[in-house]
Amino acid sequence: MAAIRIRRIQGLSRGERIAVGISLIAIAAYFLLLRHLDGRAEIYFRDLRENDPATYLTNLREAQGFEAYLAEYAVLEGFDEFRPQTPGFLVGRWTMRESPLRLTPGQGPDTCSDPAVFEYGLYMSPEAARTSTPVQYRLEGTDVLMRDYSDRVYPISLIAYGAQLDHLEFTPPGRESPVYAYLCGR
Repeated sequence: MAAIRIRRIQGLSRGERIAVGISLIAIAAYFLLLRHLDGRAEIYFRDLRENDPATYLTNLREAQGFEAYLAEYAVLEGFDEFRPQTPGFLVGRWTMRESPLRLTPGQGPDTCSDPAVFEYGLYMSPEAARTSTPVQYRLEGTDVLMRDYSDRVYPISLIAYGAQLDHLEFTPPGRESPVYAYLCGR
């Protein structure tokens, strides 16, 4: 087979052989350039992680998705242990629904009925009879673990599509069945 291929190349005119050679050199140069750019991007992200973690996390989320963002967020913000600080993406009012909604990405529901509120060290919901429950948060994979004052842990599944958090799925304190929660206000 090698003899056949050599004969095919030898059967090419001088101009065709030069074109094939230039094409092979261009392809090799292209792959070398890609390798160089990957190295520069790695250095850029490493420096950005150390000097500007907020921008690093935003760029990481947009480039690699919400799951990669969560892993780095847990490490950089200290959410590998329980703490009262609410993760930034969880802060706000979330409308709780019994069934999933079909919403345009980035758009919230029209009404904010039956809201759950996540704030610094507190969880508030209609079931809590207008009182707040002291809680702590920790990230574990794609879940936020919410621990209340009596050490009960409530896993909150973060459902994201690409770089954007779409909704939460969890069984809130005081309820027996899981709910779908959609952000309706910060």
